[in-house]
Amino acid sequence: MKRILDLFLLLAFALPALTACDDSEETDAQWTGWKERNEAYFAEKMRTARAAIADARAAYGDDWEAHCAWRVYKDYSLAADQPGTATDSVCVEIVRRGTGSGCPLFTDSARVNYRGMLIPNELAETQVYRDGYVFSYTGISKDFDDVFNPETAMPAMMYVGSLTSGLCTAVQYMHIGDLWRVYAPASLGYGSTEHNVIPAWSTLVFEIELKAYYRAGTVPPVWRSGVVRE
Repeated sequence: MKRILDLFLLLAFALPALTACDDSEETDAQWTGWKERNEAYFAEKMRTARAAIADARAAYGDDWEAHCAWRVYKDYSLAADQPGTATDSVCVEIVRRGTGSGCPLFTDSARVNYRGMLIPNELAETQVYRDGYVFSYTGISKDFDDVFNPETAMPAMMYVGSLTSGLCTAVQYMHIGDLWRVYAPASLGYGSTEHNVIPAWSTLVFEIELKAYYRAGTVPPVWRSGVVRE
């Protein structure tokens, strides 16, 4: 009788554990091949960018930038003559062009509207991940129209040098008013390290609008109601 009771207790504790394992496996299924899928996604974006740039150069010569919505920028920390790799650069899709002159420096602070996203995950159970999970944003909601609407936007102040290598690289080429979509490989993001809700080996996608920047030592003005007030 005692042996039967012991067996019953063993099963009572074992079954919940087995169920938990099954649930975990189902939840983790969406990350199957995550590293490889992210590498393929970034490689495709880079091919798109390079092809568009090549076509624009062929058609417009030195004036190609005025006719092309794509850019490729090498990691800011690398020397221009340093041999490149497939993932030492970010590719940028220009959503809207600004009119400002000059660009932020590594030592500057910048005021930006932005959304940070994972790549679309076709294996995910929920639509928010299938569309590309928004892991960080400014403004009253994560919706694009709220983040970049002058009436609802709430820009964040960021130190350029504190950004991930990929985003730091892109921001140093932006002009005030630019709205860019930046694709950064995992090597210029968090690499093999999980960061909060961002899984390891994630290609990072940023939609970012540069509103203002300030040189080191400058006290930024206060931001109120969508405008800068001295």
